[in-house]
Amino acid sequence: MTVEISEDCSVMLNSCRERLVDGVTAVFIQHAGRANQEFMALADRAVNSEQQQIYFGAMHLLANRPQQLLQNFRNVYCVHFDSTIANLCGGRSRRKSALPDELSLVDQDEFELDLALSKLSARASLNCSQQLVALDRRFAAMLKIQRIRQDDNPLHPGHLYRSLLEALAGMDIERPLAFAILESFERQTAVELPGIYAGINRFLSKSGVLPTMSTDSSQDHAKDSGGGGASGPGGGGYAASSLGGAAGPGPMSAYGASSMPAGAQTTGEDLFSQLLRAIQSAAMAAAGQGQGFVPGMPMPPMPPMSGTQMAGAPYQQTFSANQLVEALGNVQRGPVEPGSMPGMGSARLDPQGFNVLQQIRATPMANGANATDAMTIDIVSMLFDAIFNDPDLSSTMRAEIAKLQIPVLKVALLDKSFFSDRRHPARRLLDAIANSGIGRSDQDEPRLVAKITSIVEAVVKGFDSDIQIFATQLQKLEEFLTDEEARAQDKSTEMVDQLATRERKDVAPNRATSEVETRINRRNVPPLVADFLSRQWRLVLVDAFVRGGEAGKDWIEALRLMDELIWSVNPKQGAQDRERLLALLPDMLKRLRTALERVDLAGDWDAFFSELIRLHMAALHKDAQTDPALQGAQSSGKAADWSEARLPATPSPSTPERSEDATTRPRSPGSDSQLELVQSLEVGAWVEFQSFRGTRNTLRLSWVSEFKRVYLFTNRQGENAMTLAATSFAEHLRKGTARLLSPNPLTDRAVAQVLEKVAPPSSGPAGGSRPPGYAWE
Repeated sequence: MTVEISEDCSVMLNSCRERLVDGVTAVFIQHAGRANQEFMALADRAVNSEQQQIYFGAMHLLANRPQQLLQNFRNVYCVHFDSTIANLCGGRSRRKSALPDELSLVDQDEFELDLALSKLSARASLNCSQQLVALDRRFAAMLKIQRIRQDDNPLHPGHLYRSLLEALAGMDIERPLAFAILESFERQTAVELPGIYAGINRFLSKSGVLPTMSTDSSQDHAKDSGGGGASGPGGGGYAASSLGGAAGPGPMSAYGASSMPAGAQTTGEDLFSQLLRAIQSAAMAAAGQGQGFVPGMPMPPMPPMSGTQMAGAPYQQTFSANQLVEALGNVQRGPVEPGSMPGMGSARLDPQGFNVLQQIRATPMANGANATDAMTIDIVSMLFDAIFNDPDLSSTMRAEIAKLQIPVLKVALLDKSFFSDRRHPARRLLDAIANSGIGRSDQDEPRLVAKITSIVEAVVKGFDSDIQIFATQLQKLEEFLTDEEARAQDKSTEMVDQLATRERKDVAPNRATSEVETRINRRNVPPLVADFLSRQWRLVLVDAFVRGGEAGKDWIEALRLMDELIWSVNPKQGAQDRERLLALLPDMLKRLRTALERVDLAGDWDAFFSELIRLHMAALHKDAQTDPALQGAQSSGKAADWSEARLPATPSPSTPERSEDATTRPRSPGSDSQLELVQSLEVGAWVEFQSFRGTRNTLRLSWVSEFKRVYLFTNRQGENAMTLAATSFAEHLRKGTARLLSPNPLTDRAVAQVLEKVAPPSSGPAGGSRPPGYAWE
């Protein structure tokens, strides 16, 4: 059906388009300097010349062609926006626009392109989910269509990223460089993109487009699908209460559209709404194909009977959210025997059992609850299934977390922000408990378990409806873990210091020789000074480097003294230079002698000083060419090349071969993804190692050496240490004898699995793409 757009609507659409493209363009320009710094850092860490050239190319593009890029981006995006609106008004759903020939990929390349765009779009959509839900509904209202899919709304981030790729392709930018620019564009705009979308929502609201709209997208979904609201057919409806439950049951079908709430909490409702829609779509699709509900999917709630129920049908009691939460509170405090509680069924309920949530879902009380509460139980049950199956969760912590199933279910019923707010105290407590069990030894685990058991018991016994108890117990656990980490840090610090010192001893001779030779070869250094630097001062540099490395004050001071010494013996051409030399000499000579004394070379000072003073006198009087110590150094007033007269640097017999230095070791032409992964790891990453006997040991990356890329792993107590070269570590990952643990919190991983289960990529809600959710690379 063709939709006619009024002139006012067309003006508002154009304004939305301009606000978005102007906003993201301004943000990217503002952060262009930061983008260049990021590319410089990436180039420094590049594992091969091809990657380095990509990052250099990105820096060159941002420095020389930013205006052309952004103008092309604006033009492409505006064309896409207008064509998408035209297709929507013509009754056609817009699919992904084809890229120009330069980026029109096929088969595997096309799949990788879509995957990369989907990954960036999903991350941005999660970041802006609440604002985008509101925009979807306002666009649908303006265009007078029932609902609009994410792919069809030209304001969604995916359209921005695809337009930028097309703009880059139009500038003959190759695909690897284009993706580097695209990823930088997404990073630089991520923080301020929600604010841009919020501004567009405010503009539409002030223009009269759904000015009083609730942030719960499911409300309009119910209305669009014909479900009755508070004043709609069937009456009753769903009204939000302080518990997030229903004021009274209304007509509903098994996960049908009319079972969606007509009002809900406005805080953090976005992800919960996505889960509800995904479950609805999957259940309706299965029913439409005559398959029923597949195993593992949530079971539909039984519709409560109203006053017009069929004659002779058995009466089914309905339960409010208050009654459900109160009943769960009784289960929370201990096992419930069959028949001892109304609505809890005939099975024994153990609140610490791993399947207690599935049991509760099958009770008459859960079946008699309103649809939203029933699906909340389903979602929390699926969430704990994912938690219990998580390979990174220790068995001990799994048992403790199982005790929190009922309290967490009550939290989810009371506060839907639990699903979306990663900082929710209940989620943070679950994450902290899970993380605390990683890398524990047999010696300290009993102490940890005792602490966590007391925390879990405090929640189970004390939680009624105030979620502050989760924050209080989380603070106690964090204080305990902080004390534990402090003790472990003392142990690992001593070990790291020893390893770092040992490495600096290996590297110092070559490093010192390099600094000396660089100055001797590039400057006019008299033979006397060249010989002193190569023999005596080189040892001073070695000592300074071993003690503090490149950032150490002694190393910096030794380099400065070397430069001052070389400058001091050069002929001074003006009064200002001569005055500077006279002011510098006393302090410089004192510092030179002190440094030599530090390495037991004080006996070499007197002989050198007696010759050095003649060079300084010659430099002051500009007659250095007549001094015997400088014979052959100058001719006809022009400086000669002192590098020919200098003595060779003394090689260090103790300098080891730097075969493990990942920064200097030649690389094969092909990329090594495992080695790249190793080199990108940061201190704090957890790795599970498997020995040839099959035993497993989980250790934390505690230190990465500065020069040789040696990796130190310890347990939480700073013990059970193991060191690996970068190449060896990569080989362990390649063979499967090492496995990286996920850096994401436990509840993030669990939510991602639930989203994957209820809305797989090939069949997302409403036939669209996967709902915006958590990143699950």
